Amino acid sequence: MDKPETNPIVDAKPNTVPMVPADWAALGTKAGYDPKPAEALRLFIVGPSGEGKTTFNMSIPRNHNLDFDDGANAVPGARANRTHIKNYGCLEAIIAKFVADAKAGNRHWDRVTFDTIDEMVGMIKHQLEKEKGVEDITEFGSQGHGYNLILERVWSKVMDLEEAGYTWAFNGHLKTKTEVNPATKKSETKIRESTYPSIAKKILTKSDFKLTVFCKPETVEEKEKVKLPGGQVIERPTGVETTIRTYYVDTFTSQAQDNKARGAPGMEGKFKIPLIDGWQEFKTRYDSAVDAARKKYQ
Repeated sequence: MDKPETNPIVDAKPNTVPMVPADWAALGTKAGYDPKPAEALRLFIVGPSGEGKTTFNMSIPRNHNLDFDDGANAVPGARANRTHIKNYGCLEAIIAKFVADAKAGNRHWDRVTFDTIDEMVGMIKHQLEKEKGVEDITEFGSQGHGYNLILERVWSKVMDLEEAGYTWAFNGHLKTKTEVNPATKKSETKIRESTYPSIAKKILTKSDFKLTVFCKPETVEEKEKVKLPGGQVIERPTGVETTIRTYYVDTFTSQAQDNKARGAPGMEGKFKIPLIDGWQEFKTRYDSAVDAARKKYQ
């Protein structure tokens, strides 16, 4: 009787990086664990209004903030440049300038941030309504055609920048929304991006990290040092309360399918960041996780 077939035995060492033929390497084919440097990560930065998104974004070096909200001028310790995008014509001119600089070998920045996607979408929506001569572009055509026009116009700007060699980031507001769970028939309050779901989904799909930046205020009672008659020094409450604002970055969200942390599997999901230079804390943790993964898997 013939012996039953078994899985073939392959002579291969664990964690061996496969070789890439030279002709395929010339076309950009690569092998092995080689995540992007932190500076090249595509970021989707979300959070409640006024709780640190722009401050975090403005701490990224070689970053140019397209300031649709006109609020980046109030950020202390900024390491990024900024341009206030006043209207659609300004947006077109700035994107064209980025592309022209790159073609001329004169790229001044590595990253372009859209701050915020909410205001950018509103601007593009208004522009499309003027172009199409309609009151509300979201009702133009059928089967969501108007929403698709907005998404296509937004993403055309991103593709122009990517093709010119820039990476990108989007800042976006969060909002609470009450929905009825079809299974339990009960109302549930969830936190969502303020922009249209199709646009948020597109950004999330293309991003390397989704970062939720938020602040947790905590009231603490001040203390004073008092020297006792025997020479011992103790602390006692003064009766005066102070509010301390602690800032955090969370690389995970409440929905499992929204978790985004490409290239750094062991990175801590939630951690404190300083108000000034929060990017450096993120970069340090990301680089550390990448180094640990290299040691573990290669």
